[in-house]
Amino acid sequence: MPPTGDCAAFAFRDATTSVGDVVRAGYFRGELQASAFELAWKTACEDEAERLSLDADEVAVGAMIDRFRYENDLISAEETEAWLDSRGLTADEVQAYFERCNWRETLGEKVVAGKVDLSRVTPELLGELQVELLMSGAFGPLATGLARRLVARSATEGPVDAGQVEAERARFLARSGLDPERVAGWLANLERGEDWLGRMLEMEASYRLTCAAVLTPGRLSQALAAARLPLTRLEVETVEFDSADAAREGHLCVRDDGLSLEEVSRESRYPFKRLEFLAEDLPEERRQKLLCAGIGEVMEPVSDSGVFHLSRVLGKAEPNLADPSVRRRVEQRILDTYFSEAGAKDIRWIIL
Repeated sequence: MPPTGDCAAFAFRDATTSVGDVVRAGYFRGELQASAFELAWKTACEDEAERLSLDADEVAVGAMIDRFRYENDLISAEETEAWLDSRGLTADEVQAYFERCNWRETLGEKVVAGKVDLSRVTPELLGELQVELLMSGAFGPLATGLARRLVARSATEGPVDAGQVEAERARFLARSGLDPERVAGWLANLERGEDWLGRMLEMEASYRLTCAAVLTPGRLSQALAAARLPLTRLEVETVEFDSADAAREGHLCVRDDGLSLEEVSRESRYPFKRLEFLAEDLPEERRQKLLCAGIGEVMEPVSDSGVFHLSRVLGKAEPNLADPSVRRRVEQRILDTYFSEAGAKDIRWIIL
């Protein structure tokens, strides 16, 4: 079984891109900070458990592994083994990953993770991150991001404008926190050279130009209109109950006794929240009910993951491209469609 970093992630035309290629490109783009911090936190929790001489909860860890297998359709032992082999992972690495996850859940509130400086990448951190990304599901978006840049670069005829490449170099130095004289050491730790960095810069410049060409005002307006309902901004006040009976009682207090949700919260001592969000961020059932409700209407309680929400709609706002979060999502929809079509013939996914 090849090392994790050497396992094939996808093929672009006749060239295979490895797991290590994807993760190194993620380093270049500055997209690993969240995963690196999560890994550092889990490791700190694991170290604290060792300091306290605590034993891992085998039942909880086993339940995590079973849930992971179910979510990834790994029903049989053979399917699980094939999934691990294709990614260069061992059963021991999987066990260790979920033990770290369990310590994170158990001790996370008591442990503070140290700051992660990704400008000081090491081969050891790179290897640990590869396992973290593959097991957590964060690897997929990184692979997609690299595949899209390969598509964009292949569609760019001839060399990329030198000025645009230098602009990308400046952006790279700024986001990575590197001084120019430290770049050679950073590349050495990634086991890459200046030629690799040059290709990354060219791909990023091509990708930026492609996105600018694709995200035209006409496309943006059309995509915004198509996503009007899911991108509607909702302002809601809600009380969260731990049982259906308590939620129904709260609803009767509002309907029959004329209490406000805030008063119901105070009297029942259940949490009251005033929230603002986009409709598509909600579970389907709750989303549809909120979109259909009138302003000021208190709805029947809705269950979500064991929590029962009693909600009143305070306001609705049509999506607007001036809203940064709406614009990001509209742009993402357009780019998803464009690159899915542009790369359909050239990209073959291997482990996603």
